[in-house]
Amino acid sequence: MAKRMIKFTPIAASVALTLGLTACGTDNDRNTYVPPVESFSATGEAQFSVEVTGKAVKGAMKGAVVSVTTLDDSGQSVPVAFRSAASAEAETFSEEGLSQDAADAAVEASKQASNPDVVTDESGRYSIYLESDFTGPVYITVKTSAEGDDSFLRCDAYVGCGDYDEAPEADDVNDGDTKIEFGEWYKTDLELSVVKYIPAVEADTSGASGIAGEENVDSSYKANATFLTTLVASILIESGASIDESAIASASLDTVIQVLGPDAALLLSSIIGDLSNGGAVDLSEVDGEEELSEGILAIAQLSSSIQGLPSIADVMSSIKAGIQSGQFKNNTDEGIAAIATMLQSAVTSTSNVFVAIATGSEDDIKAALEAAYAAKIPTPSAGEIVAFAANSADIAKKAKEAKDKAVKNGAATDAGLAAAAEKVKKALEVIGCTDSGCTVDEDFYVALAAALTAEITASQTSLTALEMDIDSAESSLEDVQAMGGDALTADNAAAFVSAVTLLKNEADTAGLSVKAGSIYVKSQGYVTAANALVAESSDYQQVLDSATSLNTDALTAVTDAVAYDVALAALVVEADAAIEDFDIELAAAKLVAEDTADVADVKKTAADMAEATSTSALATAEDAMVDTAENAAEAQELAMNAVEAASEFAAAVDALEIAIAQALAAANDYLELEGEGAQAMVDALVAMQTAAEAQGELANEQFVTAYNLQITAEEAVAKFAVLTSVKATSESLSTMTVLTNTGGQAVIDAADVLADVIDELADMGNSGEGTSTRQPEWDYNYSLDDLTLVLTNDTTDEMISAAASYQGEKLVVAWGATLVGGDATVELMTADTQATALQDCVDFSAGTIDETQIDSCLIFTFDGEVDADTVDDAEIVNTETWNHVEIMDGESGFAGMLNITDNDATDMGTVTLEGMSGDLDFKVMGMVDSSGDEDESTLDVMVKGDTAMGYTLSLTGMESEGYTGDVKAMYNGEMMSFGTATKVTNGVSITYIDGDVVPYTDVDLIDASK
Repeated sequence: MAKRMIKFTPIAASVALTLGLTACGTDNDRNTYVPPVESFSATGEAQFSVEVTGKAVKGAMKGAVVSVTTLDDSGQSVPVAFRSAASAEAETFSEEGLSQDAADAAVEASKQASNPDVVTDESGRYSIYLESDFTGPVYITVKTSAEGDDSFLRCDAYVGCGDYDEAPEADDVNDGDTKIEFGEWYKTDLELSVVKYIPAVEADTSGASGIAGEENVDSSYKANATFLTTLVASILIESGASIDESAIASASLDTVIQVLGPDAALLLSSIIGDLSNGGAVDLSEVDGEEELSEGILAIAQLSSSIQGLPSIADVMSSIKAGIQSGQFKNNTDEGIAAIATMLQSAVTSTSNVFVAIATGSEDDIKAALEAAYAAKIPTPSAGEIVAFAANSADIAKKAKEAKDKAVKNGAATDAGLAAAAEKVKKALEVIGCTDSGCTVDEDFYVALAAALTAEITASQTSLTALEMDIDSAESSLEDVQAMGGDALTADNAAAFVSAVTLLKNEADTAGLSVKAGSIYVKSQGYVTAANALVAESSDYQQVLDSATSLNTDALTAVTDAVAYDVALAALVVEADAAIEDFDIELAAAKLVAEDTADVADVKKTAADMAEATSTSALATAEDAMVDTAENAAEAQELAMNAVEAASEFAAAVDALEIAIAQALAAANDYLELEGEGAQAMVDALVAMQTAAEAQGELANEQFVTAYNLQITAEEAVAKFAVLTSVKATSESLSTMTVLTNTGGQAVIDAADVLADVIDELADMGNSGEGTSTRQPEWDYNYSLDDLTLVLTNDTTDEMISAAASYQGEKLVVAWGATLVGGDATVELMTADTQATALQDCVDFSAGTIDETQIDSCLIFTFDGEVDADTVDDAEIVNTETWNHVEIMDGESGFAGMLNITDNDATDMGTVTLEGMSGDLDFKVMGMVDSSGDEDESTLDVMVKGDTAMGYTLSLTGMESEGYTGDVKAMYNGEMMSFGTATKVTNGVSITYIDGDVVPYTDVDLIDASK
């Protein structure tokens, strides 16, 4: 706090005294009064204890310059004081000025003048420390440069990041060619940024820190700088508005939905309110600090995809412009829309490659890489293809090693990563949003709350397990502590040193502080996201309560884990002192070597048991059948067990390799002291290490095999689920009136009546009425002058009507009917009057209206113009009929259009039936080719809609050979055969892929002859 003080300097005092003496002289002295000069001073103290730490990744940015400011109420960047380490003691400042404001400002300037130069480490990590009373938004930028400094960017794009101006020398990461490939460092101009809001909170003395165990830290905040946080920061600053947690949450949510789309946004539920809490993952070097969850993996794949595009800056600029205009995808600006399309292609390729990395062999990865390269460069030259193919094997190897390292570092398990890879791939199949999909509605918040609740629950489960591990570690710590202190003697000193070493090794492997810190950081994100939900509706208060409770518990775990680390570090110091005090260096080294080797033996036994379990589970899964729905479900469960067993086998081998490395270090220390038997220890451990490497390869092979079995079983389960729908659809079709003998016969009976009566009337006059002699239940009334005909059946209330008109080469007929066939009633719909119906048919024939605007029409086309006098001598060359048909039978019924064509010139006939029967929306297309010696027919029955999975029944063949075909449905985005069909007497028989043979009788598949 600045302290105000008015102070007279020696000069000011001298002036004042002189003026005082002068005042005693005469008026003629003409002395001018000069007021005393006031000087203001200010003092202040500053304790820098608010840690802001994170990583800058697009791949990793190393040696990048970090700039730190705060933001005023208009979002403008203004200086802020910070340090590169937490203050052990308060810093004091004292400054003067001509006004109090000037003095106060000078104190602040003095604080800021001591701001250090900060650059990122090789992982892109940085840490800065703000004053303990700082609150508000802090704006952090991280920049690499193409020239002038030692900053570099690592390429984590699988298909590369462009070309070097000059090929670097070959080393561990660069192969010496001009291509910037996956995992290589290169120089470029790139700036990432993040805005983090630091709330006003009570000081936290837990020691929670992004750098575990750091002293003097009151509170710690994660502020990763990524592609997405850069977009959010830019949008916030350009808005010119005050920035708080709510503003950051709103901009973050809008950015994620615009760039990734609503479905993928739900994967980011844990950080969607503040994207700086996660996502800083370089796919070429995953350090395990951040879990490779579905959401983090989605961000990492997006970032990797962008780095592989021609210009990162242009992509970021276009995306920002799209977001600010309200829609990035399908933007009216062709340039922005083109970037969105390019990004979608790149993200799809990256997801495909990552699935291969997570689930396949190096050959699978190589194939995916080459497919991604082809998608990036659709027409590569022969030289480019050869060059990429030559390097793709090495890239595949590096990608596989990066994935294995991620698993070893605890970022994921093999099984978890495989599942996450598949889910993220599906979520990223369509990124971005369009139109109303870009608006966050209530449904999205409900889904977000559910996803966030699931995340909180999972983290609580992890925290519970971690708390048990911490309790166990603390118990072991107490046991070892009891061996030291006053109990330490020359007799037990070596045992004490070994016990401390084993405890330290176990702690290094367990990483309790890192795990606790990770959950704590995630819980901060949960609270931020939950606050955004509560701001939308108080109904989500329970989500916030759960997140807050987790945050509190996680902070306690951090405190306990850090305290454990501090106590363990004290034990290590005590053990080192014991070695010197009791002069037991050789004895302690021998015991440590022996004990760590024993630990490796225990881990070896565990790995061997895991191998046996995995091998057995895999063999069982390989023997499983997928030929029926029941068998496929069982095979899926067995394959999942094999995947989990293989994943646990790999984890056991990882633990073994760590134990061997620790034992080897101890054995080599003993060897340096020329201990007896040390070389034999080293040789045995080296042999064990070689065997462990082979076990690791076997674990990977078993995992890939088991996962492929799981995919096969999952596909079979899904296929048989579709088969259930296919069978149900076949059953529905077999009882559909329009496709059964009942319905078909009704239409045929109507045709028979009409044919008999017309034939009978041909020998009569131009008009008349009466009862048909051939169909005595039918009365007729006709006029050749008017071209009208009405048939009625008073017994059944059936009716057939027709009205015709000559139209050049055509005779156009509008007709309708009410027919009864068995239990079915068939209506050929027509207009209220014959005149209206005929005019509609004439207009349809002329092409001025379409088939949706007519009822039932029959059109005869002749070989020339016809009228009443010439029609008898003309030849019909084509017949077409469109009929609006309704069939009622008390069951499924039918309403739709029946269209029949008969072309005499080609001897081809077609029938098309389209409409609704019950809940089924279907279409029948049939064709009869009579141009040969024998009729050849084809028939397709297609059921529309999602419920029937795109069902199609197809038959083709000749009468003498029989009619055969298959039943298909949509599966995995493509039409697949689910059975073979054969026309049999009175129906059709289908043999399904599960071996089930089902005959469907009383089926009268329509053909053009009817």
